[in-house]
Amino acid sequence: MPKPDILSFTGPTKGRRFLRCERGSHAIEFALLAPVIIAVILATLQIAVIFLAKAYLETATEAASRFVMTNQANSLTQAQFKTQVCNNISALFTCANLIVELQQAPSSASQMSTAMPQFNANGVLTTATSYSVAAAPAKMMLIVMYRWPVFGVPPGLNFANMGSGTLLMSSTQIFQIEPTS
Repeated sequence: MPKPDILSFTGPTKGRRFLRCERGSHAIEFALLAPVIIAVILATLQIAVIFLAKAYLETATEAASRFVMTNQANSLTQAQFKTQVCNNISALFTCANLIVELQQAPSSASQMSTAMPQFNANGVLTTATSYSVAAAPAKMMLIVMYRWPVFGVPPGLNFANMGSGTLLMSSTQIFQIEPTS
């Protein structure tokens, strides 16, 4: 007697045969798990790029502070100094999203919060950035911020910390200007 086909759902055992059938189970499992796996991979890539960009911003800020510390920025305007900083970070960043502030370092911690650039709830800069180079041996504070656009984030995992859907990266250097010889 020929063996009945497992997909033949006729007769009294059709329900049991259907439940025992494993054809297509791998495709169903893949269809259920693939979106989760893809979301985790995309989130991991996004985090890796953010950390890389943050390290790049830190390095550029350190180079810009060295530029000021060694008295090379004394004759520059704010726009020229921002261009100088932007030239060091052009591989990952665009100059339009860059915020640069250089001022004398506040003498107390309570003055620090007012010295930082301020933003409204939509992520728009509400205070003008300042640029002043003091004479040696002044202590200076350089703040370089960048509005990093956040793309394709899985639901429930939002890296943006600004109302405009961007991540505000910030790097601060406090240093003392070297006396000229």
